[in-house]
Amino acid sequence: MLTKIINSTQKTLKLYLPKYKFHKTPHLNSELSKFNDSFVAGCNAEYLEQVFNQWIEDSSSVHSSFDCYFKNLIRGVDAQNAFQLPPQDVTKPLPISTDYSLKLVISDNIKARLIIDEYRRNGHVVADLDPLQMKDELAKAGKSKFQVEPKLSHKDYGFTDQDLNKEIYIKDNRILGITNTQKSSWILKDLLDTLKKIYCGKIGYQYLHLSNIDEKNWIRDQIENHDSFKPTPEQLRKTADRLCRDYSFVEFLNHHFSTSKRFGSEGCDSFISGLGALIDHAAEKKVEHVVIGMAHRGRLNMLFSVLKKPADNILAEFQDIKVAEYDEENWGNSGDVKYHLGTTHDKHYEELNHTIRLSILANPSHLEAVNPVVYGKLRCIQDAIKDNSGDRSVGVLIHGDAAFSGQGIVYESIQMHDLKDYDNGGIIHIVVNNQIGFTTYPGDSRSTLYCTDIAETVQAPIFHVNADEPESVDAIIRLAMDYRHKFKKDVVVDIIGYRKFGHNELDQPAYTQPQMQKIINQKKPVYLQFMEKMLNQGIITKEQEKERRDYYEKILKEAYANSRQEKISPNEWVMKPWEEIRLPKLWGSVKDTGVDINVLKEISQKINTLPSELNVHKQIAKVYAQRRDSIEKLEDKIDFSTAEQLAFGSLLYEGYGLRISGQDVERGTFSQRHAKVNDQKVDRQKYCPLSQLLSEQDRQINKLTIANSHLSEFGVLGFEYGYSIANPNNLVIWEAQFGDFANGAQIMIDNFIASGESKWKQQTGLVINLPHGMDGQGPEHSSARMERFLQLSDDDVQNFLLRKNRLKKQSVEINLQLIYCSTAANYFHALRRQIRRPFRKPLVNLFSKRLLRFQGATSSLQEFKEGNRFVTVYDEQYPNDIEEFSKIKKVVLCSGQVYYDILERRQQNKIQDTSIIRLEQFSPFPYEHLKVIIQKYNNAKFIYCQEEHENQGGWIFSRPRIKVVLNELYKENKIKYTDLEYIGRPSNCSSATGSNSKHKQELNILLTKLYEKN
Repeated sequence: MLTKIINSTQKTLKLYLPKYKFHKTPHLNSELSKFNDSFVAGCNAEYLEQVFNQWIEDSSSVHSSFDCYFKNLIRGVDAQNAFQLPPQDVTKPLPISTDYSLKLVISDNIKARLIIDEYRRNGHVVADLDPLQMKDELAKAGKSKFQVEPKLSHKDYGFTDQDLNKEIYIKDNRILGITNTQKSSWILKDLLDTLKKIYCGKIGYQYLHLSNIDEKNWIRDQIENHDSFKPTPEQLRKTADRLCRDYSFVEFLNHHFSTSKRFGSEGCDSFISGLGALIDHAAEKKVEHVVIGMAHRGRLNMLFSVLKKPADNILAEFQDIKVAEYDEENWGNSGDVKYHLGTTHDKHYEELNHTIRLSILANPSHLEAVNPVVYGKLRCIQDAIKDNSGDRSVGVLIHGDAAFSGQGIVYESIQMHDLKDYDNGGIIHIVVNNQIGFTTYPGDSRSTLYCTDIAETVQAPIFHVNADEPESVDAIIRLAMDYRHKFKKDVVVDIIGYRKFGHNELDQPAYTQPQMQKIINQKKPVYLQFMEKMLNQGIITKEQEKERRDYYEKILKEAYANSRQEKISPNEWVMKPWEEIRLPKLWGSVKDTGVDINVLKEISQKINTLPSELNVHKQIAKVYAQRRDSIEKLEDKIDFSTAEQLAFGSLLYEGYGLRISGQDVERGTFSQRHAKVNDQKVDRQKYCPLSQLLSEQDRQINKLTIANSHLSEFGVLGFEYGYSIANPNNLVIWEAQFGDFANGAQIMIDNFIASGESKWKQQTGLVINLPHGMDGQGPEHSSARMERFLQLSDDDVQNFLLRKNRLKKQSVEINLQLIYCSTAANYFHALRRQIRRPFRKPLVNLFSKRLLRFQGATSSLQEFKEGNRFVTVYDEQYPNDIEEFSKIKKVVLCSGQVYYDILERRQQNKIQDTSIIRLEQFSPFPYEHLKVIIQKYNNAKFIYCQEEHENQGGWIFSRPRIKVVLNELYKENKIKYTDLEYIGRPSNCSSATGSNSKHKQELNILLTKLYEKN
């Protein structure tokens, strides 16, 4: 009878299978062959097997007739009648087969596979992941809305308890795992026990959301081959030693500094061991650089136990011991708390004959803010060492659970993982999940089942692990490292533990989490739990354990004694520079930023000549022709964009690197740059003229990058900051679409760029390009908020008068530069000055949208030649149009584009007793240069005029500084008046009007007021 069923099925299939084409596969070892060898001898059995496996994976992926056929077989329909072509409707019950053998085999196979799939997909939901076993309590707190009820019982699929000893055939050659082994059949009970052990133990796996079948197969094969997760005795001893070192450190701090905050990792201690295991595994793979970013939680533990930071330095911070050689040049202005500082450590592995550099980046208290900085620094290292594959350098980010799901910068950062100019071969994300956000339960802090669900958006696998089982933590982190190394993608490890104390050691968590804290107080430390296990298994003896404890206690006691006697140098905390600053060798002194005219012409010829085979838009061709003519024909019409190109080209010519990124920077928001030219006939083919200045060696290390970024300010600016701190010999520029949008990155500006050197001795030469200017375009397209950047400047107007060598020290001591250039040549010199100095400072460059093509702001080629440099203050540009200096009655100080409005009104009214001075640099304020200029106007009164509102722009910052200069000159009897009048728009909460006519009216009012007394 069975043969009749097979034959009838074969006859039925023969009618329809030739109508469908499938990919050819090797001959399949079909489990159906046990019924009839002749049936699988032909191709029909191969077709059937292939379609059947495909249907099991996704029923919608096969033709609807096959979907109908397999479903009917499971219902018990006779094989001859089960196969029907749509759209034929089944209007009457189909005859049921009287022999169930084939039906039961297929049905059991399908049901078993559905069980396997459910374990793979949702086994993590019921895995033993929570050391506190707090599911009921978390449900009360609101997490019940997240619960998924996986169907993991055999009864959910039609099996009975009597079927547990039944043999099930589940052979599948297409996917790796337990269905693709030499074993083609399983006893149902054994299968369920194996699946439960793999997917519902101390580790939970989320990987079926991955779209790449190779990745899923690889992960499935790794985890279902369960022996690969069984640690060796040597690995267990290393785990024990890492935990012992950390436990000794924690106990020492608890004893000696019980009233100090340290944000310890107790409750998630195993993450310290896991991070150590990751670094050891990275060394085995010959990784050379590991860049780490993390917040405060567990940072000191990691510095001591993983990066091997000298204990005396850490302990000195707890005692607030006086720093050796404390002065502004050595330590900056402030320093930072101990759990924010970064460091670098070179770890050598004798047995591998390999050294790996470990860097943990300094960071503020703003959670997750360091993420894009890690991405940027890692990418810079990879570019510098030609690590295009990402095999030799790895990034690790350590997150908190509430922050990972709550902070938007997490998403802004992980979106970079597959962007050509931002990717770095994948980041390993480790979530130190203490199941609380300060005092907030998970149910109140996120709308997802896991805090890591956001990682699914970028196709990252997610592994959850119980923090109370450190050997599993180590194993899964090694797996994460293997995955990242193989597929060059982000991967997430979620270490689920708890927080032994409150938010810090002085906090009382029982106020808000009484039941949770009651359970935590009864928990034994992870190290002691683990040692019990190791002692019971005979992996470690009591004598060995005591020896290691005594060893670490001795180290800490000696370090404590040293920390109380010796002054600690802040240089111990400084990140080691990736590369020394390369001093310029061409064209004069460091300050001179001009370039030989013949060299400029040579550069122009290369970067302004487009290849004939490129199908260029006629308007773009015209732009490049005009640029070339303005240089080669010595026309006095070099505009801002041409000046920028010359600055970029000359720096590349000298051997420096260039990276500029931001939204639409390739073209430029205002169609001014066109750094990449699109072929008009070949889609997405781009030509970069500046690349013609690169050697093959330069191309290999990505010395030139001009990249349109994704739509992010905070994340991308953080990336560029990270890139800039890794190599000082690159000019790194981030450009905002409009200056108004820079406040989307305010945390990065306030807490890293403006104060990073003061807090962490971390210099950056990053340039922030911000369009600025009142043009009647409304309140979100007008202002870069100059006043806010100037508020961040530490230019000290009081101390300036007391210092010696004031001009020389200013540039070195300032934390932030801010300029607003009114000529193309000055912009050229500002960019070149940024990279030619023997130190690095961040530069905020405000540029006028209107002046980009304004003829009055263009410059002659002579202003770019050798001997020229950046001008901080421009004196009167047209002295022949006004009276001699002693007869000038009014001096107007201004900056930026409003200068040309003021000048135009003076020329229209033929006013001769007013002189105009332009401030090109605000921070550091050019006291000396301004003093030299102003002293000539001995009979004049002084006005500060700006187009911005009175509570905005440069007025508030400049007023006391200009007054200092005026008062000094008055004391020296060089001027008569010290008053400084303000003329500009009145104070306003908004930056600009949205009405163009009102804008013009406002501008006319301030210009009229400026000259009315003449």
